[in-house]
Amino acid sequence: MESRQARTRDGDFCPVRATLALVGQRWVPRILYELLDGKRRFNDLAATVGGCNSRTLRDRLKTLEEIGLVERHLVATMPPWVEYELTESGRELAQAMLPLAEWGREHMQSEMLSAVEG
Repeated sequence: MESRQARTRDGDFCPVRATLALVGQRWVPRILYELLDGKRRFNDLAATVGGCNSRTLRDRLKTLEEIGLVERHLVATMPPWVEYELTESGRELAQAMLPLAEWGREHMQSEMLSAVEG
């Protein structure tokens, strides 16, 4: 995922910026977290992510699939359904975010969050 956000002032690619641009997208961290437990059907994922409309969820999943973090499986039953699961790379990213969540639980309080959100 190379975007303007992933570049330094002198135009060099920065992997930290690229990663933060990805996980900074609304719903992406939650989707990755929910898929850590394994395959999920679209509607189950929508229910557990909560608050994300279907179109946005579909778009985020499509992006995550395009960059190789999520796999989409069509289950050919009647009626057919779709399942999503993390790839190895997606699992690595989701697991890398877990220490951030732990740090937030230990150090961020609602007052601090208000100051950060500005």
